[in-house]
Amino acid sequence: MADDLEHKNWYLLSSKPHKDELAELQLANQGYEVYRPLAQRLRKRRGKMVKTIESLFPRYMFICLDRLTDNWAPIRSTIGVSKIVVFGNNPAVVADELIVALRAEESALGSKAIDLDRFKRDDAVLITEGPFKGISGRFLSYDGEERAMVLLEIMRSKTQLVISPANLMAS
Repeated sequence: MADDLEHKNWYLLSSKPHKDELAELQLANQGYEVYRPLAQRLRKRRGKMVKTIESLFPRYMFICLDRLTDNWAPIRSTIGVSKIVVFGNNPAVVADELIVALRAEESALGSKAIDLDRFKRDDAVLITEGPFKGISGRFLSYDGEERAMVLLEIMRSKTQLVISPANLMAS
């Protein structure tokens, strides 16, 4: 069994525009283990703000495959799938830790979706990933491109940082 786990990796898939959900469903129906992290957003619809659930990474999802025994051929022709993302000549391997962290974030929020609009201006936040991990700041705003603007005070100097809201938690 341990030998089987050695060959299993998460890989990055790209879907056709607006077909992430369809691609995920089609791959799951074929027996593949697929993970498409979800995000909860407030969107304006017919003049009212409504909560919507959408892909955290539009057009991208993760698939767990055994590089030796799984049949990769049907993936490219699956409805909704655009391609397996490659770097150089090799499929893009995604660290297990990233998948675990994304699932933990979804699970902690209870709704199985990362709430991208959970912070309000001047909320105290803590950076959970990257080079600024562990540093506190003040939430400023969402910048309209699935990113957040945070104000950090480092060595008595105020600096604005653009960061993914998925890498922030309430402080």
